[in-house]
Amino acid sequence: MSQEDRSTVFIDTEGPDEEAIELGLAWVLQLGEQNKGKQNAILALNTKSQLEGVFSDVVGESAANSLSQKQPVQVGEAELQLMTKRIDPSGWQRGPVLALYPGEDLLNKIDSMRGVTDVLVIPWSKDTVQFWIDTWGASALQSDASGDQPEIDDPVAKEAVDTLDALVNTSNGITHSSDRSSCIEIFKTLHSNRISFDPETVRAWLVTEKGWDPDYADDVKEIAESIQAGKRFQYDRGGLADDIFDQWQEQADND
Repeated sequence: MSQEDRSTVFIDTEGPDEEAIELGLAWVLQLGEQNKGKQNAILALNTKSQLEGVFSDVVGESAANSLSQKQPVQVGEAELQLMTKRIDPSGWQRGPVLALYPGEDLLNKIDSMRGVTDVLVIPWSKDTVQFWIDTWGASALQSDASGDQPEIDDPVAKEAVDTLDALVNTSNGITHSSDRSSCIEIFKTLHSNRISFDPETVRAWLVTEKGWDPDYADDVKEIAESIQAGKRFQYDRGGLADDIFDQWQEQADND
């Protein structure tokens, strides 16, 4: 399942910034008006403690306390509820996510969620979220800054990743031995035929275009990196057709 229709933006700021939080809430308000309240929004934080301080100063202590007690608050036409690394949103099905000062684990959790229509990230540190900005090619809300969304440049490598996606039960990633073997064989075939591939780009492609859970995409990235480094694997061969490389080349030529 592709997530390419998900809108991803960030605010080009760092540290505590009341104006950025006000801008983020205005973004939620605008989306709520556009969708006539049909979508509920999520405020994503690493921990509930982040409701204190600058966020509470902007929204007021009452609203911050309600969110801390897992009670939604109204932002115009949209209902805003809390999500953290450990707390899942209650009854939420579809809508935007405002991520305030997220870390890598929280961003991966957001990336793995179905039903997310839009994401706005307000970073504490730009370096912490840069991988996410580049994965999605996210653009800044009020500046020309943007991420460099990676693309699989070699068409044969792209066909190989498509094969991996088709073979693997993506709800489990490559945790099953046969899926792991297929993954190893795919990247060994590319490597032995001198087809270039970038493991980080493969990960991003699986997450954004194929809808993989980021943790499972990380497993694929690790195997791809290990094969490039010359690591030897024990795995069950024969999961791919004998002429799979020829098939990839033919499909690439026809695309």
